[in-house]
Amino acid sequence: MTGVRVAAAALLLLVLGCLASLAGGRGPGLVIYSSIGAAPAVVAAYARETGRPATVLVMSGGMLLARVSAEAHHPRWDAVWFEGDDGAVALDRAGLLAHGMVPDLDWTPTGRGLLPADGSYEVTGFTLAGVFLSRRDQGHAPRNWRDVMGAAPVGGAARVGMANPALSGPAYPLLAGMMALNGGWPAGRAAVRRMVADGLLVGPSNPSVLMALRAGRIGTAIVQSTAAIALARANADYVVDIPSPAFVLPAVAAVAADRPSDRRREAASFLRFVMRPDIQSWRMRQPGAERLFWPVTARPVQPDLPDAGGIVLAHPDPEVWGPRQADVTGWFQQEIVR
Repeated sequence: MTGVRVAAAALLLLVLGCLASLAGGRGPGLVIYSSIGAAPAVVAAYARETGRPATVLVMSGGMLLARVSAEAHHPRWDAVWFEGDDGAVALDRAGLLAHGMVPDLDWTPTGRGLLPADGSYEVTGFTLAGVFLSRRDQGHAPRNWRDVMGAAPVGGAARVGMANPALSGPAYPLLAGMMALNGGWPAGRAAVRRMVADGLLVGPSNPSVLMALRAGRIGTAIVQSTAAIALARANADYVVDIPSPAFVLPAVAAVAADRPSDRRREAASFLRFVMRPDIQSWRMRQPGAERLFWPVTARPVQPDLPDAGGIVLAHPDPEVWGPRQADVTGWFQQEIVR
């Protein structure tokens, strides 16, 4: 679904939710802030099934976190659904997330390992923060992090490209993972500086990095797995390499702490709805890149991706990297993007 269509769907659901609330003579229905492309369709399905009004406002991950932080302890939202558990940890440390709302599900070992100890958010699935997407005819495409963070530029073009972690939600866990492999913060800055010396291109978003790849300005794009796999399957000229380790990017959902108890219960009901096997399976059958996520419960099984058990996964600790996000992205924006 394109950004225009997502925005249109979000606006339509907002209007319908408000009309339903007025018609029923009750207060506004459930309000969800989300950066997940499938959210409008899932929220609409929830409203149809329950007969209760629900509104979704779709925005970028960075805008969502900024808005939730700005509303602070006077939230206009009941539930949030976005990518990046580092952001969820930051919201939780600010006291904005309700605890004990995560349903008890048949989690996979990976899923259980991604859950917070305090029950402040649930994990709805995961993608990979950065995989390598290259042209199939490129002779010296990088295959591992050592290649990416040390080799010379390919063919005179900028060797690799990535999205700006100050603007793109998935790019921050990618940067955190790369720095963690190179001594953490602040030691990992040296590895990023080497990438710049080798011709790193930084775009504002994953789509802009993919555009640079198509135009031949870079030889390899390091982008979220959904975008890379979708493009490679649509165009045989491109090939995806999953690095080892691959950095887990969890999608998370949470309930606002500072809402009345009845609204918190309703929001918790929505979180359970999102995790139902039939709803997850339905999401995996949708067109576009949004279906390309790995589940974190025993059912359903993802039919359209490699078995996650065969991938070496690493999870940048959100308790470490979440509180550092402002410092890390501020440094990146000032020194690397310039």
